[in-house]
Amino acid sequence: MDTFTAELHQRITSAREQLHAAQDTGDLDAERIYSGELDSLLRQALENGITVPPEGTGQHA
Repeated sequence: MDTFTAELHQRITSAREQLHAAQDTGDLDAERIYSGELDSLLRQALENGITVPPEGTGQHA
């Protein structure tokens, strides 16, 4: 896995974790921020042909 792919996977994992934390605490502003960040990161992965495993699998493609 190249550096770009590894970094993107790491940022997606982090955004997912932060989104869940915001949802757990009911922080709607943070939910919007992390949801938008996650959407952007997933779009970037798609545009670059990077496979992102489903949430909760703990796998990196």
